[in-house]
Amino acid sequence: MVGSALRRGSHAYVYLVSKASHISRGHQHQAWGSRPAAVECVAQRAPGSVVELLGKSYPQDDHSNLTQKVLARVGRNLHNQQHHPLWLIKERVKDHFYKQYVGRSRTPLFSVHDNLSPVVTTWQNFDSLLIPAEHPSRKKGDNYYLNRTHMLRAHTSAHQWDLLHAGLDAFLVVGDVYRRDQIDSQHYPVFHQLEAVRLFSKHEVSLEMFLIIEGCH
Repeated sequence: MVGSALRRGSHAYVYLVSKASHISRGHQHQAWGSRPAAVECVAQRAPGSVVELLGKSYPQDDHSNLTQKVLARVGRNLHNQQHHPLWLIKERVKDHFYKQYVGRSRTPLFSVHDNLSPVVTTWQNFDSLLIPAEHPSRKKGDNYYLNRTHMLRAHTSAHQWDLLHAGLDAFLVVGDVYRRDQIDSQHYPVFHQLEAVRLFSKHEVSLEMFLIIEGCH
């Protein structure tokens, strides 16, 4: 099921849900430790060891807690596999945004980013979203850390800062996300998110508010 909402002056978050193995569990800024973390076998870390992931090497440290089972799922990109249920949902959402939101030249307002690396820095995942250093959502028990500076993204919002500072003001981000959790009928440590972001000028917001107020009379 896909829920989508796009209101002026706010972000829209659309979550893709796959009952088989990918479950979206609420807003990313909440504490994710409401459920006990999964008991998993963390890959052995020898002094000076590194993890090879998506063609890059990441030195291990006392913060590393990535498991072999989760490592094996990185890079599968189910949302980009043609005719996979997640791909079908993504395409329907894209089609809606492409038709519903167009510019003056009748070209789509929203760009789509569905192949961004799931490996992000802790700054991207937390600090860029103004999540405080002491916030419980940073806990090792709730996230998969490659080391103290890199991790598997816990939400697609980890890419917002980069895309906004690249000059984009309307975009969709789709991807696999990772949070440590016990596996049951409604929870799995790997799931998918799709979010939409659009920026509005003060003039656009003021005009929209004026139209809303006029419509109430």
